[in-house]
Amino acid sequence: MGRHSIAPVILVLELILPAGVALAQDSLTFLPAQSIYPRYRADALAPQVSLGKITETREWIGEIGTAFPVAEATGDGWTAQVGAEASTFTRLIKTPGHITVSTIDYRIDIPLDLRVPFLLARLGYGHISNHYVDDGIELLHQHSISAVKDFLEAGLVRDIGLLHGKTYAQASYCYHNEPLRDRHWILQWGGDFGNYAIGPSWILYGAVDLKLKQEVNWGTTQSYQAGVMYAPREGVAMRIAYTVRTGFEERGQLFDRTATTSVLSWSIER
Repeated sequence: MGRHSIAPVILVLELILPAGVALAQDSLTFLPAQSIYPRYRADALAPQVSLGKITETREWIGEIGTAFPVAEATGDGWTAQVGAEASTFTRLIKTPGHITVSTIDYRIDIPLDLRVPFLLARLGYGHISNHYVDDGIELLHQHSISAVKDFLEAGLVRDIGLLHGKTYAQASYCYHNEPLRDRHWILQWGGDFGNYAIGPSWILYGAVDLKLKQEVNWGTTQSYQAGVMYAPREGVAMRIAYTVRTGFEERGQLFDRTATTSVLSWSIER
């Protein structure tokens, strides 16, 4: 892409960026190779392709999701990136000779990320919608409810050298929240640690994720994960993990139920 074709975009960025931030004429890239914002590894709603087995029951949890950057601008000591994330989640019940699908949920996010030395920040919009499917209504004898969230999110990530990992904090304001329209906030904290190399491209790690949810009177969803990750190149990873998750269900149709489960999962992310 030539300099003249990106000149209008550069001009807009220079108008909205803080004073003193320099922007070079060749610093805008469309469809960059990888996202600058990391996944929250223990978060059950992080975008990835995964399949997990709940060890206490016949249930499985599947996800097809991805995160990809759309455009990136760089300057003197900083990088800004706008992207898109999308995931579909499903809950399966495996009985002899049959697989029953009980819920299907989906989530989309449009984030704007900023990287400066020692810190990553995110602002974004998101939507999540949750549904029983036919098998779920018949087996669970439930009436489907409208469980929908439209939200604005703000997050921070920082590397923690002492833990050989990172920590993050995020707040989401659900300006449209059904069925509890007056419960707006979700607060989230977590991180990963260890990241101990056990071979070429293989590491051992631990991770934790904690959510506080106003819609369940500030009840929590807690996830504790240990796993091994294979990362042959930057931006691509495969993980095998064991997660203990306790508290309120992550997704909408079952949002007011509590449980403690153990999940053995396999996932790919890029």
